[in-house]
Amino acid sequence: MGIFRVFLTAALFACLQTEATAQDKIVNVDFGNEVGAPPAGFELLPSGKGEQGQWRVVNDATATAGLAIEQAGIEATEDRFAFAIYQAAPLKNVEISLRLKATGGKSDQGGGIAVRLMSPDTYYLVQVDALRDRVTLLLVNNGVSEEIVGVDADIASHARHTLAVRAEDGRLAVTFDGNWIFTGYDKTLSHPGRVALWTESDSVTRFDSITITPLPPASAQRY
Repeated sequence: MGIFRVFLTAALFACLQTEATAQDKIVNVDFGNEVGAPPAGFELLPSGKGEQGQWRVVNDATATAGLAIEQAGIEATEDRFAFAIYQAAPLKNVEISLRLKATGGKSDQGGGIAVRLMSPDTYYLVQVDALRDRVTLLLVNNGVSEEIVGVDADIASHARHTLAVRAEDGRLAVTFDGNWIFTGYDKTLSHPGRVALWTESDSVTRFDSITITPLPPASAQRY
């Protein structure tokens, strides 16, 4: 019994050390403060049909630091997506949180977070849709989109909402406005990839308070 207790204590201590190390790596994304300029530290790419989105830093009194990243939707084109890809090392297990606000768009309003992005045609996406009041987890693989799980949610346009996704191996847990809403399971994309902001069609969407936390492998968190 004594040996078991020593082993359990040591394992618990190792787990806490691992979690503390991960928390020490939290990145509060600094996208710059030059109003009207593209956000610093991001690669801006289009996907699907249509032109590249118009990403820029804007003043926003409702944003945490008074500034936000805005993507101004310019085309109401089906299958038109815009990405702002964070230029950090690729990650597999990661937690991303941010605030977003849908401020315009006729055919679409909202945005989302892409994780394990291998290319603009292959990634996981957590999408917030303010016109349809729905949050959805999708797998986009070689340009083909498949819904993994989705739920109805109260999503108001012109209001800020918080969104977070925690990707751990084949498990992706999503939190909206501080409440867990679903967990999806999929093992298709098992390699590290980029993190990106995402919008669709003519959405005009603002993002701020972006944090990225690398996580240890899920197996290393069990004790």
